[in-house]
Amino acid sequence: MQNIRGWWTRATAGALLACAAFGTTAADYPDRPVRLVVSVQPGGATDIAARTVAQKLGERLGQSVVVENKPGAATRLGTEFVTKAKPDGYTLGLFFGIAGLFQLMFDNYAPLEPGKDFDAVTLFARAPSFLAVNAALPVHSVAEFVAYARQKSGGVSFGHSGNASTTNLGALALLKSVGVAGTGVPYKGNGPTAVAIAAGDIDFGLIDYPSARPMVERGAIRLIAITEPQRSPLRPDLPTTGEQGITRSIDGVTPWFFLAAPAGTPPAVVATLNRHVNEVLKLPEVLERLQAAGVDAEGSTPAQAVERFKADRERLTGIARDLGVSLKN
Repeated sequence: MQNIRGWWTRATAGALLACAAFGTTAADYPDRPVRLVVSVQPGGATDIAARTVAQKLGERLGQSVVVENKPGAATRLGTEFVTKAKPDGYTLGLFFGIAGLFQLMFDNYAPLEPGKDFDAVTLFARAPSFLAVNAALPVHSVAEFVAYARQKSGGVSFGHSGNASTTNLGALALLKSVGVAGTGVPYKGNGPTAVAIAAGDIDFGLIDYPSARPMVERGAIRLIAITEPQRSPLRPDLPTTGEQGITRSIDGVTPWFFLAAPAGTPPAVVATLNRHVNEVLKLPEVLERLQAAGVDAEGSTPAQAVERFKADRERLTGIARDLGVSLKN
């Protein structure tokens, strides 16, 4: 017991010294506005989630949490901005799981490592993907989709958000699992992909619900499955791909993001942020707002966020390897 007490005392003292080195202590943090960098365009599901949580987090911290959008290079620009920022708790970022694949997407790029390049704060949320087809196709289920794809000369076409995107890897894995050919067409996000599906320019895509909903309501797009282990509360009537006989290897191949800080951020500050963000993510009004945006709130310990980052990096790298595709954009 004495050894444990001594370790705790030394660890606490070390955390306080680290905070003091950056002029930040658990007691006075934050004493000015906090910047939250989001590495995608404003207006999408991730941006909505970030702004919803930022408002409530600011109320708890007693300081504004200001969202700044820094899109570009498959989220690399915003991610690097955060990793290079001063580790004082005043610059945070929403990092996407795709950050674990940067070394496969860009030449001469060292893999991002937790603790070295960033400190994970907490899992934030995920945006489940739905299998969407043009409503004019004779496709109302995964079985009918497979039958259609097998008989179509030249194979089916699908939209995606870039070679390393989950929308691309997930679609390729889906086609491989049922033994049919397909051609991917890149678009600048799920919104343009949904428009292309509705126009009949492509046959299908794996897209988030907010992007699909306007075209679904107009009758131009039909959703036939969700690529998650469980059904979505947004569309509880819609079966999962697993329920419809598709290999579960594509379950959960969906965009997710977590809150991160520059490496070396004082542990006491990380702990403060973790506690408040996890509390915010449980608020009924926040859950309702995120669900309406097609986002599932998560929350975790910092260690769990690191575990997810590493596991997803390994899984997606393995999928790309098995598919024999390049992730270069």
